[in-house]
Amino acid sequence: MHRGISVVVAVLVALLALSGCARTVAGTAVAAPSGGASATAGSDDGAVRVGTGGPTITVYLDFLCPACKNFETTYGTDITAAVRSGRLTVEYRPVSFLDRQSASGDYSSRALAAFLQVGRSGGTDAALGFLTSMFLSQPQEGGSSDLTNAEIATIAGASGTVDTAVTKIRDGSTGIDGKAVGAANLKLLTAAGGTGTPTVLHDGAQVALTDSGWLQKILG
Repeated sequence: MHRGISVVVAVLVALLALSGCARTVAGTAVAAPSGGASATAGSDDGAVRVGTGGPTITVYLDFLCPACKNFETTYGTDITAAVRSGRLTVEYRPVSFLDRQSASGDYSSRALAAFLQVGRSGGTDAALGFLTSMFLSQPQEGGSSDLTNAEIATIAGASGTVDTAVTKIRDGSTGIDGKAVGAANLKLLTAAGGTGTPTVLHDGAQVALTDSGWLQKILG
């Protein structure tokens, strides 16, 4: 009997690992924000774009999502190398549905706003460095504490973000409504058929992240 229970638990754990941070979402899809992307890194409405060439992928993430941290740990180095070599362009669209699982009640939204501020103000290295460092410093989902604005600002500064942007992040004066942006991106994710994070799109279709070779197949 105990062996049977163990097998069931193991299967459920495996399924959760593959499914990522799930959220059943509903709503009317909204059009993707328009506008030109920066030549290196930039924030246009709800997205941070890095890269200037190669195929384009869209990555949906939540800064509190443990599966998103695993995604960054597994593929972040290769994605960064491909972006820097001009072989890949990435559009990051952060969401914030895990706010309710954070100690402050708005961690995902604050991290999202900071990321977009970094995208507005810094180059590729700053944006990618901030992303990596935020996941390395990720608080526990459902934990008793998370990062303050000052701590997020310190990460932004260490990633090479300009001082004026760091100050805005520290003061919470970015002018970016993280909850609204997160909700808009969540509608886009839903319209694309996504139900959780991380989700990666290429040519409008979801990428099967269970295939460990997905990135190399896209890069060719």
